[in-house]
Amino acid sequence: MIDEGNARPPPGGIEGLNVLLRGELAAVNAYQSALRSAEGRVVVDAAGILRFASEHQRTVAALQVAVRELGGVPASEAGTWGAFARLRDTASVRELLYGEEAGLAMFEAANGILHGDARELVTLELIPRQRSNVAELTAILARLGA
Repeated sequence: MIDEGNARPPPGGIEGLNVLLRGELAAVNAYQSALRSAEGRVVVDAAGILRFASEHQRTVAALQVAVRELGGVPASEAGTWGAFARLRDTASVRELLYGEEAGLAMFEAANGILHGDARELVTLELIPRQRSNVAELTAILARLGA
């Protein structure tokens, strides 16, 4: 998991977008893993968790386009946050929340470095989506009594 307190702005341009892309690929992997662990069981908010996974997949696609538009090759390897998340208990949901918070910190740090369409993507779409995910996972934890 990424320590959001130590979030540093990624470098600008293609390299910076690929840093964000690796984080989003990790998020997709974490949510897919969490959903696989929940198959056949009642989950607190499986529909919400599935939506988070879909949103992160859309973010991956948008970042891949942004990298290509700058003439780069999109990263294909994921970062490491949330790799072991399972939807078995409040600690699992908390792990997903920590990953979302770390992602938000990375997007906010990148906001001052990126330019043009990439900055608009981060500012207008990714940061608000990430904030929403943090709020929703926080609410799920509250319903769990955590």
